[in-house]
Amino acid sequence: MDVIAVRDVSDEGRVVEQHRGFVEAIARKLMAELDLATELDDLVAYGLSGLLEAHRRFDPSRNVQFRTFAYYRIRGAIIDGVRQMARLPAHVHARRRIAESATTVLEEAAQTRAAAPPGARGIEETAAALDATLGRLTAAYVLSALGQDDEATRSRQPDDIVAEREAARRLHDAVGRLDPRERALVEGFYFHDRHFDDVARELGISKSWASRIHARALTKLREALEGTPATSDATLASTAR
Repeated sequence: MDVIAVRDVSDEGRVVEQHRGFVEAIARKLMAELDLATELDDLVAYGLSGLLEAHRRFDPSRNVQFRTFAYYRIRGAIIDGVRQMARLPAHVHARRRIAESATTVLEEAAQTRAAAPPGARGIEETAAALDATLGRLTAAYVLSALGQDDEATRSRQPDDIVAEREAARRLHDAVGRLDPRERALVEGFYFHDRHFDDVARELGISKSWASRIHARALTKLREALEGTPATSDATLASTAR
């Protein structure tokens, strides 16, 4: 058992050494994205924990490169670390929510692409998938931005504020029409600032299944924002029931 433990530690050390620059690049990008005034080393430490989690969970038989798989775990681990930091300005938490929801949307999209057989999608299917992802990001962004009360919000033009309030009203109405699990995920994640994994665990479902339900909910909310059905998501809606 001791020999196995030593070998595991040595293997993890090799992974850290090989990918530390990758983790630092993600940490620097998030530091700028979130407007953080903190030590880069703290963010890198969070990111390295995500890297090692990715290393433990990575399945080389799947159709995805390790860095692609690890990217979302590293980014998510750093965002989780930021969530735990005390006395951060309100605008940092607002940006953190946006970054966290975007990471969740993009990770689900990446997993869907990885699960598809090579060359299975033509140009039209690929364009539809991209449109669906962008639509979910739009809905996630608006949800994440609801309720902000910082200098950036107060400095917006009156027309922008009116438009955002209308979008917020439509979203709140649409959230009320979601099915119970969709509503629980959306309200817990976006309105109550709970960790996505915690809400999924409380609902008794896996993170993977919760991601599908989350994607379906954002598709419905995107329709509420745009006023037109997102027909490209019909397949997802049928498989996530």
